[in-house]
Amino acid sequence: MNGDLGPGERRLADYMRRVGEIQQRAEETQTRLKQLRAQVSSPDRSVSVEMAPGGRLERLSLTPQAMQYGPNQLAELITETIRTAQTAVAEQMQETLHPLIGDSSAMDFLRDQITVAAREEPEDPAADPAAEAPPGPESPLRHEPPPAGPPTPRPRRADTDDDPDEPFDSVWRG
Repeated sequence: MNGDLGPGERRLADYMRRVGEIQQRAEETQTRLKQLRAQVSSPDRSVSVEMAPGGRLERLSLTPQAMQYGPNQLAELITETIRTAQTAVAEQMQETLHPLIGDSSAMDFLRDQITVAAREEPEDPAADPAAEAPPGPESPLRHEPPPAGPPTPRPRRADTDDDPDEPFDSVWRG
C-alpha cells in the first residue's frame, strides 16, 4: 500500500503516524497522572496524609497519639507531613512525564520546582512574635479599614474632551 504513495505522501503518512503515537502516549500519561497519589506518615505515624497531583490534599488522618502535641507542634507536624507528600507526588509526576517530554526545558523546570519545594523550610513562629499574638490594637495581623475621605478622582481621557457624544464620557469625567 505504501508503494502507491509518492515521497511527499509517505512523509506525511509517517508524520501523521508519529503524531498519533505521541497523542496516544500523552493520553496514557494524562490517565496515569490523574491516578497518582502519595501516602505519607509522620515519623511517629500520628499524622498521615494522602496527596494528589498538583498538591491537592485528599486525606488527613490523625491518631489519638497526635493529640499529645500542643497546637503549634501538631500544626508543624501536619505541615511537614504535607510538604513531604507534596514532594513525593511531584517526584511521581516527574517520573510519569519523563517518557513523554524527556530531558527538555519543561522537565528541567519541573525538577527545579521539586527541588525548591523540598528545600523550603517552614517559617519559625518564634522569630515572629506577632504570629502567636491574637489580633489586637498593636498587632500587624489586625485588619485596619482604609482612612475615610473623598474618593480619588479618576483621570480624564484626553480623547473624549472634544467629543460630547462619547458614550462613555460620564465614566471618564469626574
